[in-house]
Amino acid sequence: MHRRDQRAAGWGDGARWYLGVRLGLALTVGAGTALLLVGDVDPMDQMLSDSVQSWPGAVLLAVAASALAAAGAWLQVGARRELPRGGPLAPVLTVWCVALLAVAVFPTNLPGTEPGLTAMIHRAAAALVAALPPLFTLLIVRRIAMAGGDDDPGEDRGRPGSGKGRDGAGGGTGIRLLRVVGWGTAAACGLFALVNGPAVLAEQGLPPYAGLLERVLLVLVLLAVGLCGRLTHRVRR
Repeated sequence: MHRRDQRAAGWGDGARWYLGVRLGLALTVGAGTALLLVGDVDPMDQMLSDSVQSWPGAVLLAVAASALAAAGAWLQVGARRELPRGGPLAPVLTVWCVALLAVAVFPTNLPGTEPGLTAMIHRAAAALVAALPPLFTLLIVRRIAMAGGDDDPGEDRGRPGSGKGRDGAGGGTGIRLLRVVGWGTAAACGLFALVNGPAVLAEQGLPPYAGLLERVLLVLVLLAVGLCGRLTHRVRR
């Protein structure tokens, strides 16, 4: 199998980073799904971080956060390899990955107990985990557009020298979808902060369906990372 065929199949040297993104996301989804069964939290009204009240929940939460950090690190490798360099993309992705590892290492306080330093670190890291995906998603959208040309999915699609990725990844439907996901994640993050922020700062009980809103936001984050990886992989430099 030639190198080009390997790359198209997703197994060549240039696609190892993309395989890492997919494996990281798969492990995150698996651990997150298992949390629904053994996390001992109400998915409608409680935060995922409250899973630390049981040891299986604490382990699965750490695995999910670490796997997502690995996916983010591989995405950064792919962005450096496939997209134009420069700007704040690399620092933003680095901070996001470090914040995910901090979420894994520093658990929140148990329900009904006073938050200590570890819980404060966890909360600050969790805020970055939620807030940064819209930023790096839109930065990647911009870099894909720079590498792939205009937003016309039908013009010069896949023609050598056109600068477009396979299947119009440089523009068109894929980049529009990623832009929508980026702004949708930003809106969900803003709503989550607006609804839950005052309760967290005042150390009061969370409003109803706070857990559901958090999980919707996290699904959007996973979708954003997956689409960023897919479209970055399809850019032909």
